[in-house]
Amino acid sequence: SMIVVLITFVVANELTADVKESFCKRPHFVEHSPGFVSMQVLSPQDAPNEIWLLTTWEDEQSYRQWHHSHLYRESHAGIPRGLKLVASATQLRFFDLVCC
Repeated sequence: SMIVVLITFVVANELTADVKESFCKRPHFVEHSPGFVSMQVLSPQDAPNEIWLLTTWEDEQSYRQWHHSHLYRESHAGIPRGLKLVASATQLRFFDLVCC
């Protein structure tokens, strides 16, 4: 019953490299969240301003508890100031993990 949560967004200004660096230097709070399994941050080679955040969880409830936690909010403290996103390109999708 594991799930994968895919968050995609597109950086609208010149801060793409800073956003990518902030993910690499993130405080890793999510790794200690109950039900967390793994996380990958991807950027398509043909669309470098696009970022995909792929997290795997034991169940949807674990993700939702993380998403509503104070650590979730604190984990976003490293977001570069002045970041602008293409609002229409931001998506949150849930997938059932069928097999690995």
